[in-house]
Amino acid sequence: MTSSGAVPVQAHPLSTRVIVEGLGSFFIVFAGLGTALFSAAGAGTNVGFAYGLAMVAAIISFGHISNGYFNPAFSLAMAVAGRLKFSAMALYLVAQTIGAVLASVVWLGLMMVMPAGAAPATPELFAALANGFDAHSPSQVPLIGVAIVEVVGAGILTALLLGATSPRNKSVLGPVAVGLAFAVAVGITMPLSNGSLNPARATSVVFLADGWALGQLWLFWLAPLAGAALAAALHRAFAPRTAVAHDADTSTAPQQADTGVEQAQELLDAESVAEPAPVPAAQLDDAQAFFDGRGKKP
Repeated sequence: MTSSGAVPVQAHPLSTRVIVEGLGSFFIVFAGLGTALFSAAGAGTNVGFAYGLAMVAAIISFGHISNGYFNPAFSLAMAVAGRLKFSAMALYLVAQTIGAVLASVVWLGLMMVMPAGAAPATPELFAALANGFDAHSPSQVPLIGVAIVEVVGAGILTALLLGATSPRNKSVLGPVAVGLAFAVAVGITMPLSNGSLNPARATSVVFLADGWALGQLWLFWLAPLAGAALAAALHRAFAPRTAVAHDADTSTAPQQADTGVEQAQELLDAESVAEPAPVPAAQLDDAQAFFDGRGKKP
């Protein structure tokens, strides 16, 4: 507690934030994959809406703990923008990927307990959800086209995220803005690459799909990360330098404030107990002689 009586808000432990990032990633991918599994072909709008709505719910529920990134591209962007330590970013990335893979494993288990013939064979099922280019793109988009879409899409989403979470932005609708933007972006990219923009989501199905999916996974890591990092670097270069790093400084700010108060208090205490400077003896003699003179009768 500070001297003013206000209790500082302490940051959650890194382990808690990492777990929450994995949980949020699990929920978002679980919702998106589930919608895609049981939607008719070409229902990109439904899938995008599911991803976006799940992201809104996850950010509102868990954002106060870990700031709610739930996407390796967003985590890298926040580190490049100076709002997240790179060491924490690496742990976030691992947790987000594990959470996404676990979401696909849960859906695999559900497929296995369904009656025979109720769902297509597992490789074909997850291959239809995997991200791809050239012959494996739903619209036969070549590698360069998919790369451009992923870089630009991730960059725009990152710019929106940085703007929505800026300290200068006083709106409370940031989670809604980010979720809606992600829903629109997924809906646009579904016919082109099956809608990635999230390396963790791209990884979630490759181990259950055909071999080609793993061979093309590199693009769906490289392109979103590059687009997000580029947008974050531009934001850091041109945005006003008033933002406070969320995870870099907030956990130490209360301690720094307390230290400053303590140092000021020590200075005051030192001044209050300091002994007054001694009066020279000559001045004391002059004063005594003055009072003695006044005491004599004329």
